[in-house]
Amino acid sequence: MLNPKTKLFTVLGMSTALLLGAGSAYATQKKEINESIETVNSIKAPIPKEIQTIKEPTPEEIQKVLEGKPTPSNIKVEGLFSLNGKPDYTADFYLNDEILLSLLKINAQELKQELATGKSVVEIAASKNVTKQQVINVISKTQTDVQFQGENVDSKQYEQMLKNIEPKVIHVIEHKTETPW
Repeated sequence: MLNPKTKLFTVLGMSTALLLGAGSAYATQKKEINESIETVNSIKAPIPKEIQTIKEPTPEEIQKVLEGKPTPSNIKVEGLFSLNGKPDYTADFYLNDEILLSLLKINAQELKQELATGKSVVEIAASKNVTKQQVINVISKTQTDVQFQGENVDSKQYEQMLKNIEPKVIHVIEHKTETPW
């Protein structure tokens, strides 16, 4: 039989060995984690084109908007129409069009304010001596260009797309705020 002192030293020795072993295992795990973090950080994934092209408006662009000049394409207004007192984003993709805003000689915020009074885009255009057909042509062309961006299409396909999108454009430009679609 072992005396109590021997038992104590044996237990302490085993405890020390376990602690050293656990500490060593912890250090190895920590090192592996740090190495994997460094590996992940060193991988440079390509940035998608959509994100690369997004930029903040410059002070000059903001000043132009404040002066009522046409809105640069990177400054968008959301919720141009409203329905039941809440923003309605349905037409934003069609109406946040730099060429349309230039044609109407207003910025996106002014368009939103005009629409809020209950006017349609057609009525706003008429007040600016712009025809309904001019508005349709501008929006249809922009939307078609967006659809075929980066693709080679023949003029037949392009003209067909212009025809196909026209009813949707008419629906948007004749719409009035606070009315169901």
